[in-house]
Amino acid sequence: MALRSMTGFGRATVSDPEGSGTWAVEARSVNHRFLDVKLRLPPLLVDAESTLRAAVAQRLRRGRIELVVLSPHGDATPAGLGVSVNFALAGRLVEAHRALADRLGVSVAVTTAELAAYPGVLLPGEDAAAADALRARLLVGVEAALDALVRARHDEGQALAAELGRRLDAVAALKAQIADRAPEQAVAYRTRLEARMRELLGALDLTADPGRVLHEVAVFAEKTDVTEELARLEIHCAQAALFVRGEGADDEGVGRRFDFVCQEMNREANTIGSKVQDVQISSLVIEMKAELERLREQVQNVE
Repeated sequence: MALRSMTGFGRATVSDPEGSGTWAVEARSVNHRFLDVKLRLPPLLVDAESTLRAAVAQRLRRGRIELVVLSPHGDATPAGLGVSVNFALAGRLVEAHRALADRLGVSVAVTTAELAAYPGVLLPGEDAAAADALRARLLVGVEAALDALVRARHDEGQALAAELGRRLDAVAALKAQIADRAPEQAVAYRTRLEARMRELLGALDLTADPGRVLHEVAVFAEKTDVTEELARLEIHCAQAALFVRGEGADDEGVGRRFDFVCQEMNREANTIGSKVQDVQISSLVIEMKAELERLREQVQNVE
């Protein structure tokens, strides 16, 4: 499976069965350690929450997902679902107005618009057929929005894979330079050691012991040997290359495993930096750590 990003956006529109407006379904996602689904649904779809969460989980493995269904009627009752009137409540309101007018000696002045504005006077109707038709259309719209989100995450994932590939190539090139330079540490150290000993012992008219020089060089070479660290770094780079190609995914994708590999690569770079005593290699290690940090920043958005 191709590498996918955790960032994306998908949108679909749904028309009312009676053509009185257009609903919008939007699905957006950002990076998150696990799959975190947030729903903003109209009352019409509240009972479908578990179905919608399952639809998200079927398509996506990680990320903070926000699924929003927007009504063209705002908070008003959707067209096609009907409206019923609570006449009992409206009658009590009228009686209350009349009692107030009699008590104060004024005329009754109440309109149907004022009565309708009172909470509970107008209620959603019980047009089950219209509600079911709209609900079915909205569920199809949700599926379409999620599919669009998946495509967006896939497309961004391809661009992300290209960037990660460039970062890995840079790390591999730096690793090769370090491997080429590392053996020269002992040679350079022996040259410096012999020159220093000649300088110090020459003043005393003494000769340096070649065996002692070789021993010191051997100890230095052992302390500064980074062969194992470079070998492990090579293995981690190979594993990271598999992830970039979308291989090696588990039930949660490759993102979390990729992040762990980046941590291990950085650990090896730190160890190399602490062991070497060569200015050029130290400079290469610093550059490698910078590339690894950039790599890991990008990996945070991999599903």
